[in-house]
Amino acid sequence: MKIISTILIALLIFGCNTKTEKNKNNSSIQLEKENQNEKQTEFKFSDYQIKKGKLGPIEIGMNIMDAENQFNGLSKKKDEAINFGFGGGSPAYLYYSNDEIIFGLIPKLGTDEILSIIAVHPELKTMNGLNPKSTVNQLLEKYPDMLINKSLMNDWEFSNDNAMNWTFVFMADEKNQIGVYPDIDNPSEPKKLTTKSDWLTIE
Repeated sequence: MKIISTILIALLIFGCNTKTEKNKNNSSIQLEKENQNEKQTEFKFSDYQIKKGKLGPIEIGMNIMDAENQFNGLSKKKDEAINFGFGGGSPAYLYYSNDEIIFGLIPKLGTDEILSIIAVHPELKTMNGLNPKSTVNQLLEKYPDMLINKSLMNDWEFSNDNAMNWTFVFMADEKNQIGVYPDIDNPSEPKKLTTKSDWLTIE
């Protein structure tokens, strides 16, 4: 009788241990799947280099929906293109990671064709090592002859890389403007060198 009782207890303990081990294995598999899903939806900045006419695989002239199929892990908000210096009433589609804006897409008025890409996050890098939050000093290292222009529409300042069709935009006002403009139609040499750009427009 004692032998039978001992065998039953041993079988019970073995069964419990087996269930516990299975539960542990199932939990590990589930956690691994969740981690894989998180990696798949994470936005990888290294895949979205700022180039001429494009941000990674997203290109000027592409359809908005096709562009949105080129990335994961970002939420979308609709804004107005005028808030980024564009007239005409077009929308601006902005893409966020949590509460941080990463970039925006501006379509041609009345269409879904991308007119401009607004690169905002500092981890987005250009081919020459700059980013949308570069300082004037950093820009001067790459563009020694750089000039600053003043926008007649909103008083912002900007500097162009005409070869790449990039524009570094500074939301400056009269109190903190980078250049000096005796003649508003003419560009200025930069005076305030520590000011950071607010975004980079790709056209």
